Amino acid sequence: MDKKVTINDIATQAGVSKTTISRYLNGKFDNMSSNTKARIEETIDKLDYRPNRQAQALKTHHSFLIGVSVADISNMYTSRLLKGIGEYFQKTHYQVLIMDADNSVARELSNLEKMMTEQVDGIILQPLVHQPEHYQLLVAENTPVVQVDRYTEPFAWPAVVSDNFQKSVELAKIFKTKSYDAILVLANHINGVSSRMNRYNGLEAGLTGSGITVKLIEIDGSDWQSLLHAEIKQHQHPAIFALNGQVLWSAVRFAKERSLNIPEDVGLIGYDDDQFADMITPAISSVSQNPQEIGRVAAEQLLSSVNGQATPPKNTRIPSEIQMRDSL
Repeated sequence: MDKKVTINDIATQAGVSKTTISRYLNGKFDNMSSNTKARIEETIDKLDYRPNRQAQALKTHHSFLIGVSVADISNMYTSRLLKGIGEYFQKTHYQVLIMDADNSVARELSNLEKMMTEQVDGIILQPLVHQPEHYQLLVAENTPVVQVDRYTEPFAWPAVVSDNFQKSVELAKIFKTKSYDAILVLANHINGVSSRMNRYNGLEAGLTGSGITVKLIEIDGSDWQSLLHAEIKQHQHPAIFALNGQVLWSAVRFAKERSLNIPEDVGLIGYDDDQFADMITPAISSVSQNPQEIGRVAAEQLLSSVNGQATPPKNTRIPSEIQMRDSL
């Protein structure tokens, strides 16, 4: 039977100390050169080293499990977010436990309780609830948490998000140059979802004093198509601003079903075009986020917190980009 590879073997082959290998496996890359990291990674791949998580857990009192709670795993944004998280932890000896809340507050709570049972070392959380007291079980266990995409208020943990408010202010300037008289904001319910509220509030702030009407239409549990069509007919030059990718494609389908011409009858722009908006006619304008980078930064921050480095509860904003195409 082949001899089991140890970290001593890795250290010898890579020409570094056992302590350096241990630091690498624990994700502690401070003061470690990129050349050293690359050499260790290459040696680990070459020798096909697999850390024994159970043995490490007994020795260090860590489970080496990271919990990830997402709102809706079917969303394209979420898949790219998870890719960023997974790629980061792939370079460590941590394993990732992914759980889908399916936009259910009760299911989210059940998932978090299961994570506590598994004794995860930390959690990346895409919260469904705006109030931090809803997550009291995480506070009680003193579990390291980093929020992504959204955050609770008042802040309980650090959050990595897009520059939602600022980007909507920029978008308001574009609406003004295009002489729109009404912006019809199409969204799932926004109350308590910080990303959607910031997008809406940023638009309102950017259009203050412009004379441009802002109308919110929430698509959850309402005949939103009739409401939207009525609003479009009331204005000479309206535009639809969809607050996420799924809603954007609902708006495209709505326009097609009602035989509305874009942008002649109504302008259209949305967040997260799922990387397909430039492939249809007319090409749809969008605000492109970088969820993969959000996931990577969140993973990096969480591992620092797990390793005992204090991370203040504040926002880290990852820039997004307005992609102007033919629909505005």
